[in-house]
Amino acid sequence: MNNGCSDRIKHILLCRISRNSLRILLIIVVTIIFTNCTQQQKRQKNQKDQQAEHIDSIAAVPEPLIFTPDTSESLNRAIQEMWEDFRAAKDSVDSARARNDFDVTILALLKAAHHAKELDREDIVAWQLNNIGYYSIEEFKKRTDYTNRMSTIESMRHGPEKIVYIKETKRLFKENLSLLIEGTKHLEEAYEVDKNLDDNDRTQKIYSNLKYIDWIRNFVIDN
Repeated sequence: MNNGCSDRIKHILLCRISRNSLRILLIIVVTIIFTNCTQQQKRQKNQKDQQAEHIDSIAAVPEPLIFTPDTSESLNRAIQEMWEDFRAAKDSVDSARARNDFDVTILALLKAAHHAKELDREDIVAWQLNNIGYYSIEEFKKRTDYTNRMSTIESMRHGPEKIVYIKETKRLFKENLSLLIEGTKHLEEAYEVDKNLDDNDRTQKIYSNLKYIDWIRNFVIDN
């Protein structure tokens, strides 16, 4: 009797242990599966995040920094066009000079200086601005008959006639002084550009033109 009860009790205990073991096993399996799924989702999320960051970083690169054969060709073409514009402006200078058209000459020189600046050729810019000053002086001399008048003043004897002639000359110079004042602005700009360069010949020409204009202004106001 006692042996029978013991056997039944053992059987019941074994069954319970088996069921508990099965439950534990199932819990472990479910836990493993859940953990794997969670890790896989995290890996997928990280991959998506990395991909989005990669795309954003590419999109953030400024377009001018991305060079292709097409953009290089466009850049070369643009530079070539600027040189053509500069040469066209210089041709306009020559044509205007041939027609003795002072106003068009100055406008063409300003255009030439503008295109030279676009090309980052400060040396050419300085020359164009100096030329504006030079041609302004030449126009002033032509309108005032400068060479003949100064030669006449030099050869005349001191007397009333010379005093009158000098006054008349100063009046004529003063009437056309605006040409030189405008030319001075461009010469001073040429000097500012030129001082950062190394061309003694151009520097000397700019200085000589400025010095001449100063002499004329002093001559006009001198009593």
